[in-house]
Formats: sequence, structure tokens, C-alpha cells
Amino acid sequence: MAFFSYANLEAVRYDFKLRDRCYPWSVVNAKEVNLTMTVKAKIKHLKPGTVFNAGPVAVRVLEHFPDGKTLVITDECIADRPFTCQPFKPNRPEDWKANNWRTSTLRADLNRDFLNSFDEAGGPILSENIIPAEWDLTDSAGNNAYGSVTDKIGLLTEDMFRKYSEQGLLAPHDWWWLITPLAGTLSYVRFIRAVGTLDDNYAYYGTGGIRPALFVESEIEVEVEEDEVDIPPSTLLDRFTTRQLVAELFRRIGTEGDGERLPLSRRNQDERRG
Repeated sequence: MAFFSYANLEAVRYDFKLRDRCYPWSVVNAKEVNLTMTVKAKIKHLKPGTVFNAGPVAVRVLEHFPDGKTLVITDECIADRPFTCQPFKPNRPEDWKANNWRTSTLRADLNRDFLNSFDEAGGPILSENIIPAEWDLTDSAGNNAYGSVTDKIGLLTEDMFRKYSEQGLLAPHDWWWLITPLAGTLSYVRFIRAVGTLDDNYAYYGTGGIRPALFVESEIEVEVEEDEVDIPPSTLLDRFTTRQLVAELFRRIGTEGDGERLPLSRRNQDERRG
């Protein structure tokens, strides 16, 4: 006989929309029956701050844009490296500057090795799904001597960091580089301390962490917990058949909670009396 958990006689009625029919189920409170499911959802439906597996690394959603792209950043630093390595003098351009992302060795590494890792991992995001973007090289005082560059992989600017940090989307994590040069210098770059505050550091120091930022196609589907998705539950449920949903519901109710269990017939009588 089928049983439903019914602890403390506090039942909550859930109406699950299963395809073209609606099945009412009385279950115990949400703490005893966990109805959260892992689902596939388009990136554009993920809440800002959601972390998902992009293939080679986990990334965090920062912002969705109306032109079909989403800005994400790696959830953790992927390495500790200098912002740039100084070229040997015979190969060093006369206008080379240590804090200019345009000539940074880190820029070259990210847009070659790190970019290629998406194809090697074979995850939901491939290199072809990463959208080239314009990265602003304005310094910390608002001067734009270095212009901008177009890359698939970049770093957050100081303004971007301030914006997303104020929104609570950038949890403090280690020391990591921004793309923004420190005003009035040729060798210092803006930098985030482990506590989440702004600072600057010498571009040649290898103690800086790397959190690449990238714009990806918003229509790509990834796997996340359903509570990370910002769309109506009925839309999520439409991805499953009636048989799958009923089987999952019975499985969870049968395996979670140690409260008093009542047969369906008695449960229905109690409900009618209530």
C-alpha cells in the first residue's frame, strides 16, 4: 500500500502540472520532502550569482544582456600568474608597457590555452559559444591611453568589479587581477585582495590569481538545481513526462523523513474531517 509522510498533521497541498493534467498531492512540509530537482535550463534563465559547470571550470553568472549574451566569471582563480612577463630586450616593442593588457602575456595565454580548454573539456560551452567582446583599458582615474581590445577572454575592469561586488555577486576569493591599469604608473595594475577590497600590484608579480571573464551565448542549456532558475516551475516540469515526475515524487516521499506514515485512505479521511 502506498504511504505518504504526514508528520505533525501539517500538510501542504502541491498541485503539479503534469503535461495536460493537474494532480493534487498532500505531502509533509518542504523540510521533510525535498522536491528540488536538477534540471537543464538555458543560461538566460539562470539567476545572477548562479554557478554552473561550463566544461573546464565552474563559472558564475554576473549579468544577462538583451542581445543574447551573458557575462560570466570563473567561480575561483584558475592559477597564480603575473599580469605580464617582460619580453627580452631584442623583442621588446618601444611602446611596450607592463600594465597594458594589449601586450600582456596573460592575455595571450588566456585567449589561447584557456580558450582551447573549453573544446578539450567538451562541456556545454565550446570556444565557438564564447562571444568576442570589447574590453576597456581605461585606467583607475578614467584616462584612456591604452584604448580597448577585442578578445573572447578578458578580466573584469575596475568599474565592472565595483558594480557586481555591490550586487553581492563576487564572493571574496583569494587575490586576483583586474584588467585596469593603475593611473600614473606604467607597471602597476588594479588588484583584488582576498577580503574583497581594491588594491594594486606590480604587474610582474606572480602572486596574482586569475579569474577570467567571458561573454557566452545565453541560449545554451546547462544543468543546475531548479531553484537557480528564474522561470515558472511549470515550464521546468514540462521537460519531464508524467511517469518520470510521479516516479520521482514517490521515490523522494518514500526515502526521506522519519515522521508518522499514514495510508492514503486514512489520509483522505483526515483531510475531509479537517
